[in-house]
Amino acid sequence: MPKPLKFAICAAVLLLLGVSAKGTAANWRAESTVDPPALTSGSLALLAGGEAKYQFLELAGSELIPGSFTQAPLQISNAGTVDLSYQLNGAVNSAASPSSADQALAGALRLSVYAGMDPAACEADQPLAGEALYAGPLGSAASFASARVLGAEPVPESESLCVRVSVPSGAAQSAAGGRVELALKFAGQQR
Repeated sequence: MPKPLKFAICAAVLLLLGVSAKGTAANWRAESTVDPPALTSGSLALLAGGEAKYQFLELAGSELIPGSFTQAPLQISNAGTVDLSYQLNGAVNSAASPSSADQALAGALRLSVYAGMDPAACEADQPLAGEALYAGPLGSAASFASARVLGAEPVPESESLCVRVSVPSGAAQSAAGGRVELALKFAGQQR
C-alpha cells in the first residue's frame, strides 16, 4: 500500500473517532425545592425638626442689619429602621418671586452650621461651638465637608445642629429691605 494512501486512511479514521467522541457528552441535572426565608426591607426616613418638611420658623422674622445674626437649633433625626448618612444638599432662598433686594440679601448672607452645640446655648445666641459642618454663602452647592451618620439600632439616633444666618458688616446697600425664605435641603442615604 502506498504511503500517501496509509496517511489518508489514518486521517479518515482519526476524523471519525473525533466526530463520534463529541456526541458522547452527558448532562446531569438535579432539582430540589427549597423554602426561602422571609425577606424584609428596612425603611429610610430623615426628619428635620421632627418633620419630613419642616418650616424653620425660629429664623423667620429677624430684622437683620449688617454685622448681625440670628441662630437657632435644628434637630435632625433618623426615623427609619436602617442606619443612614445625611448631607446638606443646598441652602437657598425659596421665595417665589424674589425682588432685586431679596436677591442681593440672599447673595450677602452667610450660613454657619455646627454640630455638638448645646441647643439652649444656640437659642441664647451664644458663640458657635462644636464641630463646624458648613460656613459659607447660600447656594445649591452648600454641603458639609463629609456626610453625617445616624444609626437606627438599638434606638434611632438624632443630633442637634446650630444654624446661624448672618449679614456681613460690609453688605451692599442694595440688600436693604430684602427678604429671604431660607430652605435647607438635606439628603439621606442608607449606610
